[in-house]
Amino acid sequence: MSESNAQKLLLLRAPENLPTLRLFRRNVGMGIFDGRKVRFGIKGQCDLYAIVDGGRHIELECKSVDGRIKPESPQAHWRDWCFAHHVPWLCLTEGQGETPEQTVSRWIVEITAIPGSTPKP
Repeated sequence: MSESNAQKLLLLRAPENLPTLRLFRRNVGMGIFDGRKVRFGIKGQCDLYAIVDGGRHIELECKSVDGRIKPESPQAHWRDWCFAHHVPWLCLTEGQGETPEQTVSRWIVEITAIPGSTPKP
């Protein structure tokens, strides 16, 4: 399963399985609009971010089975910035031999384990 397919499946399953949390796909890159180059996002930002009822923010990086965050990469810098500023950050990695459904089900459990990922009653 590709990283993007797992993300898509998580985005589809999130409303039912994580009802107090809204997930968003983050795009980082450059496009040409009206002949001008326009950059969007910050290099290294997580693939997804979540907003929990009440306004809490969570950063979610998705990785394939073989995917890794390399030291000194923009993703490592983003992770370190999040930790330094007390922004919840989680790397969701596909499991070896898991079906896409198993991977996403496990990711949902991992997300709900983050303190503050579900609002207080």
